[in-house]
Amino acid sequence: MSTAESFPLRVEQVSAAVFDEWRTGDALPETVCDTWQMVYLSGGAVEEQCDGRTVTLRAGQLLFHEPGETCSMRVTGEVPPEVLRLNFVCVGQAMDDLRGRVLRTGLGERVCIQQILRTMRETFVPAAAGAPPGLRTDAPFAAGQLLCVYLEILLITLVRNRRRTRRISTHARVDHDQQLLVEMVQVYFADRLDRELTVEEVCRDNGCTRARLQKAFRARLRKGPMEVFSAMKMDRAKLLLANGYTPGETAGLLGFGDGAYFSRCFKRAYGVTPRDFARRARQAAAQKPATNRYAQNPNVHVTKPDGEVE
Repeated sequence: MSTAESFPLRVEQVSAAVFDEWRTGDALPETVCDTWQMVYLSGGAVEEQCDGRTVTLRAGQLLFHEPGETCSMRVTGEVPPEVLRLNFVCVGQAMDDLRGRVLRTGLGERVCIQQILRTMRETFVPAAAGAPPGLRTDAPFAAGQLLCVYLEILLITLVRNRRRTRRISTHARVDHDQQLLVEMVQVYFADRLDRELTVEEVCRDNGCTRARLQKAFRARLRKGPMEVFSAMKMDRAKLLLANGYTPGETAGLLGFGDGAYFSRCFKRAYGVTPRDFARRARQAAAQKPATNRYAQNPNVHVTKPDGEVE
């Protein structure tokens, strides 16, 4: 099987990426695309010119300018839009499925875009208005390659959605989107147990509204998102206390500025104070019989050097 058959769509390079907030009335002057260019809108509305054709792009939609296409942008509406423009080199006929189309993103695609935005910030230095972004000298290992991978995943997902012959029911799509959002936010929580979070931060970093976040967690876990985050913190607190950390150290490691507040949260969750829990954990460990994995099993015969069995 040839490489083209195995990998029908490949991103070879992301040459530039910019995510900017624009003001009402702002405009991007006409330019000719050297490579493919993805335009994604996370808020507001803009008019994109595509070789003289006017396309209105709204929040949650994206489109692709092909190489050699003349494009420009004008901000419309009252809400200042945030626009992601990403220039990339891509090979494969599958891009024909996306050429010239305005595409609406679902939750899966927005998850990919969030990953692209995070990796983009690790790869490129923010540039002044109108100037191309530069590459970071302190970028993490393989940041540029990872950016290409995330973009490939997004493009493959979009092409698959275009080619799907059997449409997913609205109910199944809602269930899938809710499960995906809950799993994504739980991973996000697990990476941030050392700090305090607000619902606004969670929504901003995961590309969702407060209502969508609350509804997804209530539907899938029967709890609110911050309840889940607090429970994850308390589970980590139990582990830290059982491993010898003091209540004060544990509170600090979990981002509690107030030790008394941490103690109240822990007691509300488990019915005992952190100090009592730590004391019981030490007592249980002291009472547990010591084991020696080198001790001889009495049912095992030992052969002496002279061959006599003991």
